[in-house]
Amino acid sequence: MIRFKKWALIDANTIATLDKYPVEKRPSRWDGQTKAVKKFKDEVLKQGLAIQEQKCAWCTLNVGTLGRRTAHRDHIAPKAKYPQWTFFAKNLIIACEYCNGFAVKGEINTVSKVEDVYENCIFHVVHPYLDDPSDHLEFLGDSPLSVTIRSRTPKGLWTIDKLQLDTAGATMERAKDRLLEMYMNDLSPAQKGLLKSASDSLGK
Repeated sequence: MIRFKKWALIDANTIATLDKYPVEKRPSRWDGQTKAVKKFKDEVLKQGLAIQEQKCAWCTLNVGTLGRRTAHRDHIAPKAKYPQWTFFAKNLIIACEYCNGFAVKGEINTVSKVEDVYENCIFHVVHPYLDDPSDHLEFLGDSPLSVTIRSRTPKGLWTIDKLQLDTAGATMERAKDRLLEMYMNDLSPAQKGLLKSASDSLGK
């Protein structure tokens, strides 16, 4: 996992509009087409990809055009259970389609203790903004090829288990991404294409 020291900044007028929605209706508004909702979602995605350097916050794999994996706006505390934080930028990160899918994170309850103030909540999951992931998780191996993940705390263990971060598939994909990052800058365009093609074929 990666720690992020900032999150998407949304203009005050947009937030004021979103705050007018009744709390219980905010999850259904998420898929709406109002100007405020679209602007919020667009900014979360655009700024999130830049802040996270096009990496999934959970598994650290490349997303978007860089990784050819769909970038999702993921509610850390699921909006279905915590509608009050549907449009709270600090509750959103960018995740790959696999980590955010129903087979992995989906609507799993990530909150252990709810408080009125979001930052005062206690989370089951290692929180990319509120926690330092290195306190709870570590990657084994020689940097930059440290791709095998291990827990250091119960919170780290919960996160690895529920988000399936230590599977053979996740570990292999991280290794492929790291190799590409190490060598792409030194290769010719033809070599880059060949390496990318070979890397993609490993996952089939």
